[in-house]
Amino acid sequence: MTADEMPMQHCTLPEPIDIKDTLERVGIEHLDVDEERTVVIYQQAILKVIATDGRITATQELDVELWEAAPGSTPDPDAVLTAFTDELVTATNIP
Repeated sequence: MTADEMPMQHCTLPEPIDIKDTLERVGIEHLDVDEERTVVIYQQAILKVIATDGRITATQELDVELWEAAPGSTPDPDAVLTAFTDELVTATNIP
């Protein structure tokens, strides 16, 4: 699979949030890349989260790309992306 073929989903959040803070709050591992991107380990898969409307610390629009599937499994890549974005949206509603 080439970089152009990597599964991706766009996500619009209810309001701008700090993605890094949200990931930390719900216990999802991540590694900062720069002001617009972070790498996330989710269900043993590696995802790239890219703020498309600003910084990762204050974004409402983001793209989530499957960078590498979980080792030893062949889950539906779109299902992993959907589960991650659903969890992220749910986490934005947690005070």
